[in-house]
Amino acid sequence: MTRDLLALVFANGCILAAGHGVLRAAGVRPALLDLPWAFGVAYVAGAAAVGVIGSILLVAGLALTWWQLVLLCAAILAGGLVPGLVSQRHKPPRIALRPHRVVVTGWPRLLPPATALALAVLAADLAVQPLWTDDAWSIWTIKAASVVELGGLDPGFLSSAAVFNADYPLVVPVLELVAMRFCGLPNELVPLQLGLVFLAFPAALVALLRERVRPVVLRTVVLAVALAPTLQIQAASAVADVTLAVFFALAAAAGWRWVETGESQLLWLSGVFAAGAIGTKTEGLVFVGVLVVALAIVAGGRRRSAQLAAVGLAAGLTLLPWELWTRRHEVGNAISGAGGASFGPVDRVPRAGSDMVKELVDPSSWLALVALGCAAIVVAFSRRERRAALFTAVVTVGCLAGVLGAYWTTPLDFDYHVATSVRRTIVAPVLFVAAMTPLLLGRLAVDAQRPLGHPRD
Repeated sequence: MTRDLLALVFANGCILAAGHGVLRAAGVRPALLDLPWAFGVAYVAGAAAVGVIGSILLVAGLALTWWQLVLLCAAILAGGLVPGLVSQRHKPPRIALRPHRVVVTGWPRLLPPATALALAVLAADLAVQPLWTDDAWSIWTIKAASVVELGGLDPGFLSSAAVFNADYPLVVPVLELVAMRFCGLPNELVPLQLGLVFLAFPAALVALLRERVRPVVLRTVVLAVALAPTLQIQAASAVADVTLAVFFALAAAAGWRWVETGESQLLWLSGVFAAGAIGTKTEGLVFVGVLVVALAIVAGGRRRSAQLAAVGLAAGLTLLPWELWTRRHEVGNAISGAGGASFGPVDRVPRAGSDMVKELVDPSSWLALVALGCAAIVVAFSRRERRAALFTAVVTVGCLAGVLGAYWTTPLDFDYHVATSVRRTIVAPVLFVAAMTPLLLGRLAVDAQRPLGHPRD
């Protein structure tokens, strides 16, 4: 176990290095003192990049052995470093990740240690957590294991009854492959490997927002995220919904910061996270589509719309190789196997909507996280932060409407489909609201509109 943990540390160090290359390529250059927070956003960016590019390499015929993964991470790192070495004319400004100097006293100082403790306990649990859910094995891990055992993607095996929803994208299997390639099979560290994306989320969110919001608000939100029971349980279950939610929430946070500051670095970083979301689950494409439309509405201007369209198109095209491969080899999923989606009885809409609302307001799932997000939207409207509040509401409703549409058109047994999936399908919209909550509640009175990459006086 010790050897496997050390191997996993090395492997994820490579992913972290790749994420640093992503940040450099986007023009994000954290200062040395910002590194504790920058590690979080770099790791999630690296996981998104490795997952997306690794998926394309699998489709191209590679098996992503351990040395291929190391070379992939090295190539991504080099891609971020080389432009600065070969061209003196392109020097992206450093995005400072330290906040305006605000002295935090009293009980708010206890929030970061409490968050770190909660995440440390969860990490220890993930390290010994078995793959105990059917979805974890039959949808995601079985694909990664088949790549190891069969030397790459095998369309015959993926089309067999052993694999459920075989045409789901490959980002999660690629991340699980990291644990399998560096630690071998059978492997007990797959839940920890996949859960690292969630463990890095609080630091990543802090890195993106701490210059813009009040520390006490941001610290409260990240603690609420770390303590939310359903997020911890789903992270431990090694399914893809929490990973999708992390990528989507960070794509939205970076995208909104781009709307505020106009810094193209943030838009391209948002695109990396959006590509990760699209490559994680089928509904990721719907969620990102809603996000792009909402950003286009609030951004305004022909030039900004063109930039957004370019980034959104680039993110969407990363899924194209996998889509072409699955169609060529006739790899399907449970929906297509049951005859394809079609509109069912209209009464499905209120029935599924009722179950979604019940899950959203269940304090045993979210504690105060959902209530805090709803209150933030109301407060933002009352404080003339109407654009941010409207953006948050539109994206949330749009994503939930997409989920509701899937239930309306499902060819599967309706009651079973809703009962077994609704707690997972709402995770991404909820984490999105959580990411926007500090922006809705916590604008800094000083220096709030200063572009993120500008140095301090």
